[in-house]
Amino acid sequence: MYINRLISECNDFMKNCGFTYAFCGGYALELFLGRKLRPHSDIDTTVFEEDRINAIKFVLNKGWNVYEHRCDWIDNKKANAYLRAILNSNDKNISNLRSVWAIKPDCSFFKIEPKSGDENIYDYEILNTEQLNFDFIEIIFNKRNDGYFGFDSFTSQGKNITRELDKAILYTDKGIPYLAPEVKLLMISHPAYLTSEYHKVKNQIDFDSTAPYLPDESREWLINALETAYPDGLERIDQLKQRSQTT
Repeated sequence: MYINRLISECNDFMKNCGFTYAFCGGYALELFLGRKLRPHSDIDTTVFEEDRINAIKFVLNKGWNVYEHRCDWIDNKKANAYLRAILNSNDKNISNLRSVWAIKPDCSFFKIEPKSGDENIYDYEILNTEQLNFDFIEIIFNKRNDGYFGFDSFTSQGKNITRELDKAILYTDKGIPYLAPEVKLLMISHPAYLTSEYHKVKNQIDFDSTAPYLPDESREWLINALETAYPDGLERIDQLKQRSQTT
């Protein structure tokens, strides 16, 4: 079975962390399919919100740096992106974070420099369009409730959409955890991702490559979840229903 080298290295790094984690992003779909789909700009992992402190403490104890990625907004557009260093697990802002960036010192993926006049604030530059070395992880915090994986209001459009944990997080035959494909496809079906210049090409590759291989129950769950989130319709709902009729 195909497993990307960076994912294998990251799993070795994470596997004794003591809390639940799973690969998400495009790598999750590759772990499901067992083959390479496309280049990837970074490694995304998901950790449950109640383990924020544990995750940050774990990464810091490994000798990596942890940052909050921040963006100022001007005229409803993101501007002036920068990093705020999280120096320890007692940081007062941890409970509000939706994600953190874990960056190995001397990372080849970023150029990071202190921002003049601001304590623990850093300017950064991304040096490559594809992550080539295991020296960066984005850790995204998701919800867990009574044995169910929960979705944020952006993904669910404010609706109550859940997936049983044992169906939301799957494992390869080597024990590598990843988000189930239907969970990932729900996340990337938000109209913002379908139209974004940055996301839409790789988004379409991920959907077209994965949707034909969804098990029947997974496809039906995804159709129901999309219909709940987008009651006025979405092109992908029709595409998934067409696949149901031909299988």
